[in-house]
Amino acid sequence: MAKKKLVELDLFAEQEPAAEHPSPPPLARKRPAPPVLKKPFVTNLSPRYTFDNFVVGNSNRFAKAAAMAVANNPAFAYNPFFLFSDSGLGKTHLMNAIGNQIRKNHPDMKVLYISSETFTNELIESVEHNRLEAFREKYRNIDVLLIDDIQFLRNRESTQEEFFHTFNTLEKANKQIIISSDRPPGELDTLEERMISRFNSGLTADIQHPDLETRMAILQNLAHTEQVPFPNDVILLIASSITSNIRELEGAYNRVCAYSTVTREPITLDLCRRALKELALLDTPQFVTVDAIQQQVADHFRLHRSELIEKKRTKRVAVPRMIAIYLTKEMAGLSLKKIGECFGGRDHSTIIHACEKIQKDRQKDPELNKEIEALTAALKKGV
Repeated sequence: MAKKKLVELDLFAEQEPAAEHPSPPPLARKRPAPPVLKKPFVTNLSPRYTFDNFVVGNSNRFAKAAAMAVANNPAFAYNPFFLFSDSGLGKTHLMNAIGNQIRKNHPDMKVLYISSETFTNELIESVEHNRLEAFREKYRNIDVLLIDDIQFLRNRESTQEEFFHTFNTLEKANKQIIISSDRPPGELDTLEERMISRFNSGLTADIQHPDLETRMAILQNLAHTEQVPFPNDVILLIASSITSNIRELEGAYNRVCAYSTVTREPITLDLCRRALKELALLDTPQFVTVDAIQQQVADHFRLHRSELIEKKRTKRVAVPRMIAIYLTKEMAGLSLKKIGECFGGRDHSTIIHACEKIQKDRQKDPELNKEIEALTAALKKGV
């Protein structure tokens, strides 16, 4: 009997799939929407200005103490806080130090530092582009507003109106307001009375010109921070000669350091004198007389000195007169009222306008700036 062949069934063999309708493609997964990135709030603060590197002396002790109180208790210590001084004495440093300290203590707080010029320009732009609501949203929904050089809001009624309402909104919401100016509130006679009243409702502090000890401490602090071997006799020479403002003091320090680096010489009295000789900064009197300023300006522009005092308004005389007024404010150490008397009895606002115009124009006009620097150097030399 023939043996039957055993047929092995491969149970695991692949079988031909039955004909089927093709399965539908899987549904595409929805990609999650990208996270909305929150635009970081821009404070405009400079991190280099802190309370730690602000040199304290008799001229600024009260101002710094008040500023620290505001920084440590925003909206509770003194609100508003009004800080004033002549140019270059440390207002901007203290303003930024307040803002930086508040940010350090309260990282979630919105702190905004601006100049009054920036406020004005942004307001004008927002009106032109129909974005006034966005402008108000920005300035009225912050925790701390620091506004520098408030005096430049003069003669701008619409800007003053907007700032007044911004001020009121922040004050009612118990937000901190810090303001700086080159004069006390009572002398801001080009601003509305209601605004001046608001400024006077808080604490006002001023910074005076630094004494010799403070000027020396500022230079020593700079040298220590930058690890520059700056001898005490050189520090004394610079601090004794430059009395006008801290900005000039720091400028002289930087020039001496640069001169030492370029010539590869150590800093000595001789090197200091050579470095600063061209700037006519050393061994100069603290103040220059009005007579000397008027005569120097008159000679420079080929005018009679009397023309600077008279009421003539021709362009030939008007600009030299404003330059003379500006130099008198910078170099004679007189009050604005006294300067007005020396220039034919001109009123307070005329003197302010002349000084502000020349200050602004010299930043844009290199030729004008050169003329003013030449006149300043000549007056310091006693020519």
